[in-house]
Amino acid sequence: MTTTHPKASDNQATNSATHTALWALVAVSGVANLVSSVAQAPLVVNLATGLVTLAALTALGTRHLRARRTRV
Repeated sequence: MTTTHPKASDNQATNSATHTALWALVAVSGVANLVSSVAQAPLVVNLATGLVTLAALTALGTRHLRARRTRV
């Protein structure tokens, strides 16, 4: 008989908190990008906030695809 041990990433509360934190980061960095664009901030600021948004969305997408793969 084989026993499976849950991984740390299988913790539902941790996954939910990470998911919420990533969406909050997307929202905050998106608003920061919008504000920096309207305020005509330097290009570096626009690129930095855009990269943070892109990184958070990429992390969300990766998590979704991994969860989908393990559900199948």
